[in-house]
Amino acid sequence: MPFLDERNLRRISGRTGPADYELDLTGVDAEHARVAIERMLERQRFREAPRSVVIRIDPAGPDSGETLFQPVGRQLVAAMKQGLISRCRPLAPKDGAGFTIELPGRGDGGDD
Repeated sequence: MPFLDERNLRRISGRTGPADYELDLTGVDAEHARVAIERMLERQRFREAPRSVVIRIDPAGPDSGETLFQPVGRQLVAAMKQGLISRCRPLAPKDGAGFTIELPGRGDGGDD
């Protein structure tokens, strides 16, 4: 079975280097995570330039119970549908649990 090396994985995911910003949601509950993501998206509305963000969450473990993967993922998908996020991908397992997202800047069409 063919596999992807690191270079090809970066090409597919669109990541060519470190993110501009990191939002660490490890150790927080779902409500705090939701509010933190809303604030990040609201602040981005006033930025001219696009920004890449890594959102880190606690990884799943044998006794971790429910993780933030689904609630955060659903929130990010909803934001993509609203045009607040231009790209969203889960992190590679070696990078930990979470997502990498691309936020468009105001220069990408927002003149309000």
